[in-house]
Amino acid sequence: MSRIGQWFSIPAMVACCVLLSCERDETPIVAEPSQLPSSEKQEPLHTEDFSAVRAYEHCAALCALGPRPTGSDAYRKQVEMINSQLTAIGWHVQSIIFSPPSLPRQRMQNLCATFGEANTPRELVLSCHIDTKGSGENAILGADDGASGAAVLLELARVLTLQPDLARRIELVFFDGEESFGPHITPQDGLFGSRHEVQRRIGCLPRYLINLDMVGGAGKTIAVPLLDTTEDMMEQYLNALHTLGLPETRWTILPGSMLDDHRPFAEAGVHTLNLIASFCRSTWWHTKADNMDRISHESLGETGRMVLQLLRQIL
Repeated sequence: MSRIGQWFSIPAMVACCVLLSCERDETPIVAEPSQLPSSEKQEPLHTEDFSAVRAYEHCAALCALGPRPTGSDAYRKQVEMINSQLTAIGWHVQSIIFSPPSLPRQRMQNLCATFGEANTPRELVLSCHIDTKGSGENAILGADDGASGAAVLLELARVLTLQPDLARRIELVFFDGEESFGPHITPQDGLFGSRHEVQRRIGCLPRYLINLDMVGGAGKTIAVPLLDTTEDMMEQYLNALHTLGLPETRWTILPGSMLDDHRPFAEAGVHTLNLIASFCRSTWWHTKADNMDRISHESLGETGRMVLQLLRQIL
C-alpha cells in the first residue's frame, strides 16, 4: 500500500460524500513544462530564508485597509499595495481586468506576477485569493480568509529573488472573486478569478499549481483535499512534511474534495495542491472573529517553509 493509502480506510473514503458540501466545501488538458532557458544550477533556497515576521507585517498592512470585498475601494488599494511591493523587488505585475459571464456588470481584477521576461509561460503557479466576504455592515476583515495567503506569497516573492533562476519558473497569482456573493459557492457564484484564469490560459496552462487559503491562523490544521490532488502531488506534500518534521496532526489530508481556487485548474488537468485550513466546524470563519487576533507568526512561518520545500522538490 502507498503512503497515501495508509492515511485512510475504506469507511473514511466513503465519508467523502459528506465533506463535499464544504466550500473551497472527461478529457483533461495536460500541461507541459515551459521551455525556460537553462543556466548553471544555483544552491537551493533554505526554508529558513522565509521570515514569519515579514509575513505577519504584510498581513497586518492588508488588514489595516479594512474589509476588501470585490469592487471596493479597499480592494483597489490592496491591489495597488501588492503591485507596488512586488514591483519594488523586481517582479513584473500584470493586472487582469474581467467581468464574469454570470455578472457582466461586475468588474473584477486578478494580479499575475512574473520574475524576468513577462510573457514566458511558467511551470508552476503559486496562488491565493485576496477578496473578502460580505459587504457593508456584513463585511468581514478576512485576516486569515483573504490576507494570510497573500502575506505568505509576498514574503515568498522576496525570498525567491534570492534565486532568480527558480523565480523565473514561477508565477504568483492573486485571485479576485473567490468568495461568492450568496451564502455558498456554486457553479455560477464564486471562484470567479480562478475560473477566468483557466479560460484565459487554455493551451498554455501551468503544469503545477499550489494554492494557499486560510494559512495563518493560530493552531491551524491544514487539510489537503485528497480527491483534488494527483498521487504525485500528494507524495510531494508527504515528503515535505517528513523533511520539515511538521506534525501530521496539524498537516493532514481531507478524504474528499474542496471548492476553492485550485479546482478549476485541477479540472483542466493541472497538478494542484490546495493548502487550506480546516474550517467547516470553526466559529470564526466568515465572521468578524477573522481578524488579526487569530493570526500567528508560527502558522505563517510553517506555511512559508512548506511552500519553499515543495518548490525545492518539484522544480
